[in-house]
Amino acid sequence: MKKENDILKDCMELKQMPYKVPEGYFESFKAEAVIPAVRKLSFWNRMAPYAAMAAVFVFLVTAGTLLLEKSVPQYQMTEEDYLMFSDNMMTSIAYEMEFGDQLADAQISEEDIINYLIYTGVTPEHIELAK
Repeated sequence: MKKENDILKDCMELKQMPYKVPEGYFESFKAEAVIPAVRKLSFWNRMAPYAAMAAVFVFLVTAGTLLLEKSVPQYQMTEEDYLMFSDNMMTSIAYEMEFGDQLADAQISEEDIINYLIYTGVTPEHIELAK
């Protein structure tokens, strides 16, 4: 049977600490050197991180807005488009006010609406403007 040897029991030199603290090392410290004095921060020193955070936020919002304006094409409405759009809206509002109840009872299908739009010459651009 194998005998288990305890190395620490056999060799007493391993129980000794290999490193030592120099004599008088801890006595040389002064109480002031260990704990630094608390200094009072000025208003601007306390607010600097918040101002930097606000500046970064403003920069990101501005950069994002400019990027979106440059990358997304904008539809420019001409004067004729505006007049036609406003005239169509006023006509549809007046028509809805006059015949709204009759239209609700008529049960018009989507196919009827599509055929009517094709017949009158309404383009997909006009439909997008009305949304």
